Amino acid sequence: MTALADAPSMISKEARRRERDSRRFDAESGRMTPELRYRALLSILRIETDFLDLADKKARFALVIMSALNAVAIVVVVRGGAAFAAPGAWGIALSAELALYGTATLYYIWQAIESLRPRGKVGRSPQGLPVDIAPGASMRVVFHVDIAQRERSEFRAIWDHLRLDNLNTELADQIHMVSRINVAKFDALGRLYVGVGVMTGLLTLLLPTAGAAQAFA
Repeated sequence: MTALADAPSMISKEARRRERDSRRFDAESGRMTPELRYRALLSILRIETDFLDLADKKARFALVIMSALNAVAIVVVVRGGAAFAAPGAWGIALSAELALYGTATLYYIWQAIESLRPRGKVGRSPQGLPVDIAPGASMRVVFHVDIAQRERSEFRAIWDHLRLDNLNTELADQIHMVSRINVAKFDALGRLYVGVGVMTGLLTLLLPTAGAAQAFA
């Protein structure tokens, strides 16, 4: 009798468990809700922004290394000034190596500028800012360049009627823009670190050449 009495309860628990599993499956395999999409987009935007900061830090570190290399190059030039001016093969070799080093330095400093320079308008639409709210449209009320172009009253009025899908669309656009900026910055950063290696190699070649020129010239 006890087993028969407990049977409906067990069936009820099993039904509730299956219902919970079904709802969980629908939540995991179905479309995200607007609120969940907003949180996901915001997390991705934070990740992309962290990559921006990382690229800038790596560019600044490369500039520190380049500054140290240039300090060594200046010492070599100051101490071996006579050898650079000496006629013959040693003087020509030293002048050529120094010219290559100077050219490489200028080029890779430009790559550092390319990596660090602001790119706030990459991928921005040249069209005028939207005013009438449409479902799923980006109203361009998040990015500072767009915000600054609006009157304060207009900006507040748009936010009073803004939909969550408008915000999600703009966040998706922001992620796309920041991702393109990251690609450009890391491309320049890659060339910059190649330059650090090139400058190190040229300086390594310049040091023994300067020593040999002073010894044999």
